[in-house]
Amino acid sequence: MEQNLKASMVVILDDNGRALILKRSSGPQWMPEKWALAGGHIEKGESPKDAAIRETKEETNLDLVHIHELEQRGQVMMYYSTSYSGGVKIDFEHTDWAWASYDELDNYDTTPKLKEIVKLALGKLQ
Repeated sequence: MEQNLKASMVVILDDNGRALILKRSSGPQWMPEKWALAGGHIEKGESPKDAAIRETKEETNLDLVHIHELEQRGQVMMYYSTSYSGGVKIDFEHTDWAWASYDELDNYDTTPKLKEIVKLALGKLQ
């Protein structure tokens, strides 16, 4: 199962239950200028969990302290975390970032299923 995984994504939630979303730049072929979660491709020899932690650091400057498996969706492993350190500083792959509540996600042009994935992560906190 895990060998077919190509990417990892992370729902990062703050103390108010808001999710960190990142606006993709106009460069990528997949979903340019859409709001998305932190994450990216799993490198050769890297576990999905390690990829999620690395990509989060690269894209947001946040260090994930604890990360929990959420679910697998196709070739993507989804994680969530409420435990991180550092301040958000986005990389060249993104043009903006925001902490958004579940209801506020309707105000953003997001990648498919993003709101559904955030809801799933919020459900784990109950």
